[in-house]
Parts: sequence; structure tokens; C-alpha cells
Amino acid sequence: MSGDDDGPLYLRIADGLKRLIDRGDVALGTVLPAERSLARSLAVSRSTVVAAYERLKRDGWLDSRRGSGTWVRRPDPSPERVDAVATGRLFLAADGQRGRPATGPGALPPDTIDLSVAALPATRAVRRAIDEPHGPELDALLAHHGYLPHGLPELRAAVAAHLAGRGLSTTPDRVVITTGAHQAISLIARQTVQPGDSVIVESPTFPGALDVLRRFGARAVPLPLDDQGVRTDLLEDLVLRSGARLLYVAPDFHNPTGAVLPLARRETIARVAERTGIIVIEDQSMADLDLDGDGLPASIASLAPDGTVLTIGSTAKLCWAGLRIGWIAAPSDWVMRTLATKTVADLGSPLLDQLLAVRLLEQVDAIRAERAEELRPRRDALVAALRDRLPDWEVPVPSGGLSLWVHLPSGNAEEFAELALEHGVAVVPGPALSVDDGNRRAIRMAYVDEPARLVEAVGRLADAWSRFEPAPPRPSARLLI
Repeated sequence: MSGDDDGPLYLRIADGLKRLIDRGDVALGTVLPAERSLARSLAVSRSTVVAAYERLKRDGWLDSRRGSGTWVRRPDPSPERVDAVATGRLFLAADGQRGRPATGPGALPPDTIDLSVAALPATRAVRRAIDEPHGPELDALLAHHGYLPHGLPELRAAVAAHLAGRGLSTTPDRVVITTGAHQAISLIARQTVQPGDSVIVESPTFPGALDVLRRFGARAVPLPLDDQGVRTDLLEDLVLRSGARLLYVAPDFHNPTGAVLPLARRETIARVAERTGIIVIEDQSMADLDLDGDGLPASIASLAPDGTVLTIGSTAKLCWAGLRIGWIAAPSDWVMRTLATKTVADLGSPLLDQLLAVRLLEQVDAIRAERAEELRPRRDALVAALRDRLPDWEVPVPSGGLSLWVHLPSGNAEEFAELALEHGVAVVPGPALSVDDGNRRAIRMAYVDEPARLVEAVGRLADAWSRFEPAPPRPSARLLI
């Protein structure tokens, strides 16, 4: 086990052991070394090991009995513990107008520059679509009883055409309209995940996906990333060792790193899906936010004719998150099961929103260009200011998406995020987006504000950094079991 250089040593040992269990390197039922023995192996105090073991017992990963030792167990799913854990660390909407409540827990201090939420106000096209007369199409819709679990036929056709632009050949009957991509993940998880099942998830990842999977009692197994996206060279071995039934991956302008998964890695995922039978959720929610015009490789689903790849997307990132419209494109047998699950969930997504989404997808190329023109100078202003004021920070430049994934040269991102908030800037520390509380020197910074505000935010961050005193690094521990 190797750990990050920052944070209490007992937590690093506990987190490292949890990662080994997650990956299947330490099997359920394994009896762990006695506390004194492990302390000698790690060259730490016995009290440190005791604290690590107690932390894992509290979280349900270990059990012990006098005379029998300490052994690995599977945590019991606890809905009270897992609802909106990851998302709640970002924001909890309370008043319908702001991403955070004006007062109370989760509130931001006045004049805070919020770089924590990767979402934009509505594009001008949304207002145009609302203002334009609807005429016969609206009359026909209002004459219907309003229950369409499958989704508005016109929208399913528009989504199928939209996906065809990515090389994914599908038909309207294989598209199910959902209440956002978040619900799409939930509908799939409800059909595939039982409490205790392993699910492979990128780490870092979209926090909403973590919350959904945990809500269904899944055991998230982290798949690490590099600067090109998920490490697919590790995937098949991880699938076989963990017994995972589901893989969640966002190959296009990944949230939070902005990485675009190369074609060869997409082909690897497709082959692994075909060989092992693992179900893949391919999240394309960011795919339309191409700022540099480089284009994207083919979708994973188009590369896996003999695998089960469920492609999800939404209008949230490109158009507006307030328009709660998403979709799942799936094989025919999956559509019937998904429809049954969707019907139980809500009897169908709002039809007026779907009607607006049809109009927006009809002009998607123009909206993409509008968003790129809006976001490119914001991204560039944030990058330039960071490199000027904080030259020791590692600042990769994504070719699309809504955020930067920045690495601090030292210290703990959670500690720095607290200090940054005191200086008037909200950022997201890496552990909030990670399966195993990793990425402790990374922070996500959304570039959705005006350039001048982003430059001001960097000035405040530079002031905070000048006052930041990271905890002294400790030598990494190595655990051999």
C-alpha cells in the first residue's frame, strides 16, 4: 500500500487498505496482521494501526473478535449514510435561484467567486425556443393525456439523429428519454446493481454517479486516470478480479479532468465489454462542449457491436441544467427493461421540456459554436492568470468541457479549499470527486464565470496560497499482506 504524502497517517493507512479491498487484492474474509505486527512492518506506532483499524471497523470494512483477530468484511449498504454524499460536498440547491442556500449549512459568504459548480446559465437558444410560437405541435401535445414513459417521439428521433453525428447508429425506438443524465445513471443502476456488487468507476469522476451507485449499495472500485483518460490497460484484470457487473466512464471532455479518451482506449473498453460481459455506461454529457474544434473519436457503443454499452447524455451542460432532459440509447432488450423502470420512477419526463429539447437539438451546431465562443476566452483567461500568479501549480489545458483539473505542488487540497473559501473563492478539492478520497493535491476549477471575475478569483487564490502552510510530508507507508 502506498499513500498520499498528506493527511493523518492512520487515515492514509485506512484508505490504502480500503483501496486494496476495493480492487480485490485483499479478499473478503482475509485475517489481517495483528496491530503490533503491522505496526512493525510499517515502522509506525501501534496506536496508529489501532486508529486505522478502528476507522475501517466504523465504516464497516473490518470486523474483529477477541481471540479471532481482525478480518475483512463487506460494508452493509446504509441509505442513511450515502444519499448525496458526493454531490452534497459541492452544493445543495435550496431556493430555486442559486446553487446554494443563502444562509445556513452550505451557504457561501457574500462576494464569494464560485468556481465549484460546472454548469452554465441558459444559452440564448433556450429563451428563443421558449418565446417562439409552438402552434400545431403544442396543440397536438396538449390533446394527448401526457403520459409518455418512452419519451416524446419527436425527441427520440432528434436524439437518434444527434447520436448518428458521433457515428452511433441507433433508432428512435432504442432511445429512452430521462429526467437528466443523473436519472439515466439511476435507471441503469436499478437494473444492474445489488447491494455489495462491485462497480468500476473512474477516479476522479462525476460526483452524481458516485452518489447514485452508493445509493444502490454498490461497492465502487476505482479505475485510475492519466492525462489521456482512464487507464484501460488495467481494466480487464480489474474486471476479472473484482467481479464487477458495471463500468461507468465519461470519455468525452471528462468531468473533472477534461481528458478525451483516445480511440485505441475506447476500442479496448469495447473489446473488454465483449469478452467479459461487463455493462458499460458511456456518459457523453460533456461531448458537445468542444472548445478547440478538435473533434472526438467514435463513441464506445459504436465500437462494441457484441457488447452492452449504454450511451447516456443530456441537454444540461450545453443548453441549461434547468431543462431536465436526458436520454439512454440502448440495445432493444434493455429498452423494455428501462421503460418498465422509468414508468415506476415517474411515468415519464416533462413533455413541455421535451418539446423545447427538440427545438434545441435541431440547432445544436449553432449552440455548440455559441458556447465555444463564450467559454474559450474564459478558459484561457483562467489558465493565463493561474500560470502568471501561481507558476508552481500544474495547470493542464483541456480542449473542452467546463473545468480545469489543477494540481498543487504540495499540501492537501481539502485544507487549501477551506482557506480559499476564507479568501472568497469556492473550489472543489479532489477527494470530493474520488472513489477512495484520493487526488489529494488536485482541485477542480470551473471556468463558467466572466473572465474578469476569473482573474479576480486567481488573485484571491494567490493570496490564500501565500498564507497556506501545508502539513509537513510524512514518509509513505508500504503494507504487505
